[in-house]
Amino acid sequence: MARKDELLTLNEIAKLAGVGRQAAQKWHQVARKTGGEPPLRMVAKAMDVKVPEANDESPRYPRKVVVAFLKAVGYMNADESLMERRGGRGKWAPAKPTIDPRRAEQPGPDSGEKPLEVDRETGGRLRYYNAHAWEIAGFGSENSFTSSRTLGRAPAPDGIDELERPYWFRETLEEWAAGADERKAERYAGRQPDGFTPEGQPFRLLPGDNYYAKKAAEQTGQSDKEEPSK
Repeated sequence: MARKDELLTLNEIAKLAGVGRQAAQKWHQVARKTGGEPPLRMVAKAMDVKVPEANDESPRYPRKVVVAFLKAVGYMNADESLMERRGGRGKWAPAKPTIDPRRAEQPGPDSGEKPLEVDRETGGRLRYYNAHAWEIAGFGSENSFTSSRTLGRAPAPDGIDELERPYWFRETLEEWAAGADERKAERYAGRQPDGFTPEGQPFRLLPGDNYYAKKAAEQTGQSDKEEPSK
């Protein structure tokens, strides 16, 4: 059985992930466009693991860092088997929720809060991507979830992963689904009135031609002076 502290070269990392060496080279060397260090270094930092060998001419990473990275981005399942690829067109996304490399801090036993969903072995929270987030959040389809995100009608991502894809935690998605009825009521309620008439009827202030707007202006001395009678 391989040791967790075993150092892997880029060729060995590529073989473990079932990809070409060029991909492993990018994980080691190419920084994210959205900011941050290259993916493998990001995971090492999240795990608080120093990797001085990554600066060598032949860079090497501890096996536990590589495995944590592959589990985080969807190349490897929790049992370290290769994750099957999701079918269909579009940008590649993990076929299953992935495992965050950071160990989650659970709420205290006396807090009354529900425990976070985590991977049993590592204690890392599970990351849900578009492909599996939509259903938990209460949407009808992945396309509906994606388009709603564009319109700002979906939960904001909990993070952007090492390969620059948004992800959510289950708790965020469930909270969004639980608030669906309240959001629907607010959407159909419309804008609140600007005031009420003496008879109690609601009104909205419109520019220029609104009776109550004119009355309010007259009372504050802001109305135009009346033209002298002929």
